[in-house]
Amino acid sequence: MSGPRRTVLVVEDGTEYTEAFRNLVANDSRDTLELLRAGDGEDARRILTERRVDALFLDVVFDRTPPERLLGNLEDVIRRFGGDRRRAERHLAENQGFYLVNDLAPLLGEAVPVVLAYDFSLEPERLAALRRTRKRLTGIADGTPISRVLEAVLAEVAASSEEGPP
Repeated sequence: MSGPRRTVLVVEDGTEYTEAFRNLVANDSRDTLELLRAGDGEDARRILTERRVDALFLDVVFDRTPPERLLGNLEDVIRRFGGDRRRAERHLAENQGFYLVNDLAPLLGEAVPVVLAYDFSLEPERLAALRRTRKRLTGIADGTPISRVLEAVLAEVAASSEEGPP
């Protein structure tokens, strides 16, 4: 990747994606690509209020995040699951990336691409529904090598740059 410096925010409950992306970035790309990491929605909101990013990469499952740090209305989800708090917490953790998309959208702007670590190949309707509110959203198929994941994120950044401001 060459050209102006680009910033990608990675939101994940571990560090696997961020570390793998950093390991893959060639030395000559370090000057043109900055990777930021947030561990949950609160961290991501703080970063997005302080910094402009060119793309957002979201893990979907946040099973290592304490329930009180998960986005989503836990009480509503508990009611939805018939009072089963454990099931509701598991639902929020397993779908956290989708909650993050909705929560962070106002801080991103329409032109910023969002890449989810989620395979939409069996759920094209879900992807279509999400794109009604977040046009620049895409997913990564299960089993995609990490180098291809980074390539997909960088391709979204490049495509966004070519389109220019909204």
